[in-house]
Amino acid sequence: MVDQYITAFYGRESEEEYAGYEFVYSVNNAPHNDSEFCLHNHNDLYEIYLFLEGDVEFHIEGNIYRAHPNDIFIARPFEMHHNHFLSSGRYRRIVIFIPTCFFREKQCPELERFFLNRTFGTGCQIPAAAAEPELAPLLLKISRYLQEGAYRIAQGALLEFLYLLNQTEEPSAEPAVEDPRIRDILLWLNSHLAQRITLDGLAETFFINKYHLCRIFRSVTGMSINQYLNYKRLLLARSLRREGQTLLEASVNAGFNSYAHFYRMHKKVFGTGPREGTAVSDAEAPSHR
Repeated sequence: MVDQYITAFYGRESEEEYAGYEFVYSVNNAPHNDSEFCLHNHNDLYEIYLFLEGDVEFHIEGNIYRAHPNDIFIARPFEMHHNHFLSSGRYRRIVIFIPTCFFREKQCPELERFFLNRTFGTGCQIPAAAAEPELAPLLLKISRYLQEGAYRIAQGALLEFLYLLNQTEEPSAEPAVEDPRIRDILLWLNSHLAQRITLDGLAETFFINKYHLCRIFRSVTGMSINQYLNYKRLLLARSLRREGQTLLEASVNAGFNSYAHFYRMHKKVFGTGPREGTAVSDAEAPSHR
């Protein structure tokens, strides 16, 4: 659990013009790989994560990034990710959550480009060499401004950070991959969610024994293939629903073979029916390592 909140600004739901995002600077003195850091995703939120101290790997959609002090990590909506601790050493980080609507409401859509222009699950790590000159210090300044109640100044610094983020020319760090086949399979699954997918067909497409496929998929993602598919389809259905589709249309277009199946999965994974669940913004994955 978190032992200390150095800064905690929860302004995402605020209507104040200087708000519209969340900023948390926290310390864990002895972190563990438990439910607090399990595989999860953020619907309609971008996550910016400045790693400051610890012994951590950042896992996202089958890719693994080794964290170094002042590295910055980025996660988009629907990218499933979590931290994996290699030891229980002291852990410090800053995390910012920015809703996708932030850029439209603040009239700065050009600042969203950095988040959009990358391949799913890759390009997530800005190495310390690129972050230390300006990006990392700006996040620490935002922390200070929020502590002092200078909320408009803090938002100005955040906009400056986003501007500089989009000017970053140094290439993102390349991830390590536990099994490149699983990374390719994850990319393929996410681009074929609306289609009928079978284990036999998946194994044939990637020339791999289906039983071995199931084993290595779970070892990398912490989930079965069906769990992963159902979870991603639920997220897609929510997105389609917010775009104006009916629940029936959204469930079919997200790949569920019936509304009854969609309803059962929604109730099982999120604990609510889909009508109540559309208000839920973030969700934990059904299982994790």
